[in-house]
Amino acid sequence: MRTSPPVNGGFALLGEVLLTGVAVALLALPVLTLPAALAAGVGHLRRYVDDEACPYAALWRDARSALAGGVAVGLVALCGVTAAVLAIGLAGNDPTRAGTLMAVVGWIALGVVATAVVMAAGAWTPEGGWRRAVRGLRDQLDADLSAVMYLFVAVTLAAVVTWQFFPLLVPSLGVVAFAVVAVQHRARARAS
Repeated sequence: MRTSPPVNGGFALLGEVLLTGVAVALLALPVLTLPAALAAGVGHLRRYVDDEACPYAALWRDARSALAGGVAVGLVALCGVTAAVLAIGLAGNDPTRAGTLMAVVGWIALGVVATAVVMAAGAWTPEGGWRRAVRGLRDQLDADLSAVMYLFVAVTLAAVVTWQFFPLLVPSLGVVAFAVVAVQHRARARAS
């Protein structure tokens, strides 16, 4: 006789990841608030995975706390994205190998900027703020390069899936937030 999966099992986690994606997408509608929205989503999923109380009121509180510095991070990221897109656009007009190289560098730069935003959002805490989160990016890179590569791949896959079918942006944001939590738990397990 088959029994149904436990309420707090994998399906509940999947549902929480998808609902977090909806919350992050709503909070990130003004594009500059994406870092704050991701920080709130990562914090919510971290509390959920750690089996702490994780009401959505805490997610909204985190989003409000992360907003001021998150907009500044969003502005800096937007400048990096603009430079990368400009390089990609200029490379499209240059059929030589230099143009191809510039396009590749531009695409990689887009991925690096997006991954840095995701990593900073994962490191953000209400106590530490954005300054500590951004300053800690180099430490994260030095501590676990494979974790950074996992996040780069997660961001890249989310971008490709969204590019293919735009409505998948919403669940992709939840999956990226969950990838940050998974990488952090992996690091904690390796340290133990």
